[in-house]
Amino acid sequence: MKKKEMCFALYFGNRGFFPETLIASARSEMIEAVTKAGYKYIIAPEDMTRYGAVETKDEGIKYAEWLKSHEGEYDGVIMSLPNFSDENGAIAALRDAGKPILIQAYPDEIGKMDFEHRRDSYCGKFSICDVFHQYRVPFTVLEPHVVHPLTEEFAGNLRDFA
Repeated sequence: MKKKEMCFALYFGNRGFFPETLIASARSEMIEAVTKAGYKYIIAPEDMTRYGAVETKDEGIKYAEWLKSHEGEYDGVIMSLPNFSDENGAIAALRDAGKPILIQAYPDEIGKMDFEHRRDSYCGKFSICDVFHQYRVPFTVLEPHVVHPLTEEFAGNLRDFA
Protein backbone atom coordinates (compact mmCIF):
# COMPACT_ATOMS: atom_id res chain seq x y z
CA MET A 1 0.00 0.00 0.00
CA LYS A 2 1.37 3.42 -0.98
CA LYS A 3 1.97 5.85 1.87
CA LYS A 4 -0.09 9.08 1.65
CA GLU A 5 1.97 12.14 0.81
CA MET A 6 1.67 14.82 3.51
CA CYS A 7 0.15 18.13 2.46
CA PHE A 8 0.40 21.42 4.33
CA ALA A 9 -1.75 24.53 4.07
CA LEU A 10 0.55 27.55 3.98
CA TYR A 11 -0.30 30.65 6.00
CA PHE A 12 1.61 33.93 5.89
CA GLY A 13 1.25 36.59 8.56
CA ASN A 14 1.63 40.32 8.07
CA ARG A 15 1.68 43.61 9.94
CA GLY A 16 0.93 46.55 7.66
CA PHE A 17 3.93 48.80 8.05
CA PHE A 18 6.44 46.12 7.03
CA PRO A 19 7.43 45.98 3.35
CA GLU A 20 5.42 43.71 1.08
CA THR A 21 8.61 42.29 -0.43
CA LEU A 22 9.14 40.24 2.75
CA ILE A 23 5.85 38.44 2.15
CA ALA A 24 6.46 37.86 -1.56
CA SER A 25 9.81 36.22 -0.86
CA ALA A 26 8.35 34.18 2.03
CA ARG A 27 5.63 32.78 -0.23
CA SER A 28 8.14 31.55 -2.80
CA GLU A 29 10.71 30.37 -0.23
CA MET A 30 8.18 28.36 1.77
CA ILE A 31 6.87 26.67 -1.38
CA GLU A 32 10.46 25.78 -2.29
CA ALA A 33 11.20 24.46 1.22
CA VAL A 34 8.08 22.30 1.45
CA THR A 35 8.51 20.92 -2.07
CA LYS A 36 12.23 20.19 -1.54
CA ALA A 37 11.37 18.30 1.63
CA GLY A 38 9.01 16.06 -0.36
CA TYR A 39 5.67 17.39 0.83
CA LYS A 40 2.70 18.85 -1.00
CA TYR A 41 1.12 22.19 -0.19
CA ILE A 42 -1.94 24.31 -0.78
CA ILE A 43 -1.68 28.08 -0.74
CA ALA A 44 -4.37 30.74 -0.69
CA PRO A 45 -4.52 32.92 -3.80
CA GLU A 46 -2.28 35.96 -3.51
CA ASP A 47 -5.16 38.30 -4.37
CA MET A 48 -7.43 36.91 -1.61
CA THR A 49 -5.82 39.30 0.90
CA ARG A 50 -3.37 42.17 0.76
CA TYR A 51 -0.06 40.71 -0.47
CA GLY A 52 -1.35 37.16 -0.03
CA ALA A 53 -0.91 37.31 3.75
CA VAL A 54 -3.20 37.68 6.76
CA GLU A 55 -3.16 40.79 8.90
CA THR A 56 -6.66 41.89 9.91
CA LYS A 57 -9.49 39.97 11.51
CA ASP A 58 -11.44 40.20 8.21
CA GLU A 59 -8.48 38.72 6.29
CA GLY A 60 -8.27 36.00 8.94
CA ILE A 61 -11.93 35.15 8.40
CA LYS A 62 -11.32 34.94 4.63
CA TYR A 63 -8.39 32.60 5.26
CA ALA A 64 -10.48 30.45 7.64
CA GLU A 65 -13.19 30.18 4.97
CA TRP A 66 -10.55 29.25 2.38
CA LEU A 67 -9.21 26.54 4.72
CA LYS A 68 -12.74 25.22 5.27
CA SER A 69 -13.24 25.00 1.51
CA HIS A 70 -10.15 22.75 1.35
CA GLU A 71 -11.10 20.51 4.26
CA GLY A 72 -9.66 17.02 3.87
CA GLU A 73 -6.93 18.20 1.47
CA TYR A 74 -4.25 19.07 4.03
CA ASP A 75 -2.75 17.45 7.11
CA GLY A 76 -1.51 20.54 8.94
CA VAL A 77 -0.82 24.25 8.65
CA ILE A 78 2.55 25.94 8.39
CA MET A 79 2.23 29.45 9.77
CA SER A 80 5.06 31.53 8.34
CA LEU A 81 5.86 34.87 9.96
CA PRO A 82 7.96 36.89 7.52
CA ASN A 83 7.52 39.90 9.85
CA PHE A 84 6.10 40.63 13.31
CA SER A 85 2.61 39.70 12.02
CA ASP A 86 -0.74 40.56 13.55
CA GLU A 87 -2.28 38.40 16.27
CA ASN A 88 -5.91 39.32 15.48
CA GLY A 89 -5.75 38.03 11.93
CA ALA A 90 -3.85 34.92 13.04
CA ILE A 91 -6.38 33.84 15.65
CA ALA A 92 -9.33 34.57 13.34
CA ALA A 93 -7.68 32.49 10.60
CA LEU A 94 -6.60 29.46 12.60
CA ARG A 95 -8.72 29.32 15.74
CA ASP A 96 -10.90 26.57 14.29
CA ALA A 97 -8.40 24.97 11.89
CA GLY A 98 -8.62 21.63 13.67
CA LYS A 99 -5.23 20.55 12.31
CA PRO A 100 -1.70 20.75 13.72
CA ILE A 101 -0.08 24.18 13.30
CA LEU A 102 3.68 24.70 12.97
CA ILE A 103 4.77 28.27 13.66
CA GLN A 104 7.89 29.38 11.76
CA ALA A 105 9.40 32.86 12.07
CA TYR A 106 12.07 34.46 9.90
CA PRO A 107 15.33 35.68 11.45
CA ASP A 108 16.53 39.23 11.08
CA GLU A 109 19.89 39.53 9.34
CA ILE A 110 22.79 41.46 10.84
CA GLY A 111 23.46 44.48 8.64
CA LYS A 112 19.90 44.39 7.27
CA MET A 113 17.96 46.07 10.04
CA ASP A 114 16.79 49.08 8.02
CA PHE A 115 13.12 49.62 7.13
CA GLU A 116 13.35 47.57 3.92
CA HIS A 117 14.67 44.44 5.63
CA ARG A 118 13.76 44.46 9.33
CA ARG A 119 11.34 41.68 10.25
CA ASP A 120 11.02 41.57 14.05
CA SER A 121 9.54 38.07 13.66
CA TYR A 122 11.37 36.92 16.77
CA CYS A 123 9.09 39.02 18.99
CA GLY A 124 6.05 38.50 16.78
CA LYS A 125 6.28 34.74 17.26
CA PHE A 126 6.18 35.18 21.05
CA SER A 127 3.13 37.40 20.72
CA ILE A 128 1.20 35.03 18.44
CA CYS A 129 2.11 32.02 20.60
CA ASP A 130 0.81 33.90 23.65
CA VAL A 131 -2.53 34.65 21.95
CA PHE A 132 -2.88 31.06 20.71
CA HIS A 133 -2.19 29.87 24.27
CA GLN A 134 -4.86 32.24 25.66
CA TYR A 135 -7.41 30.95 23.13
CA ARG A 136 -6.30 27.34 23.77
CA VAL A 137 -5.36 26.80 20.14
CA PRO A 138 -2.75 24.02 20.03
CA PHE A 139 0.42 24.75 18.06
CA THR A 140 3.94 23.47 17.55
CA VAL A 141 7.15 25.45 17.89
CA LEU A 142 10.55 23.91 17.31
CA GLU A 143 14.12 25.10 17.77
CA PRO A 144 15.56 27.39 16.71
CA HIS A 145 13.03 30.10 17.57
CA VAL A 146 13.63 31.84 14.23
CA VAL A 147 14.73 29.96 11.15
CA HIS A 148 14.90 30.64 7.44
CA PRO A 149 12.82 28.10 5.47
CA LEU A 150 15.65 27.33 3.05
CA THR A 151 17.96 25.96 5.75
CA GLU A 152 18.68 22.40 6.84
CA GLU A 153 17.37 23.34 10.33
CA PHE A 154 13.94 24.10 8.89
CA ALA A 155 14.00 20.95 6.75
CA GLY A 156 14.49 19.08 10.03
CA ASN A 157 11.60 21.01 11.58
CA LEU A 158 9.38 19.97 8.69
CA ARG A 159 10.33 16.30 9.11
CA ASP A 160 9.64 16.49 12.85
CA PHE A 161 6.31 18.26 12.29
CA ALA A 162 5.22 15.76 9.62
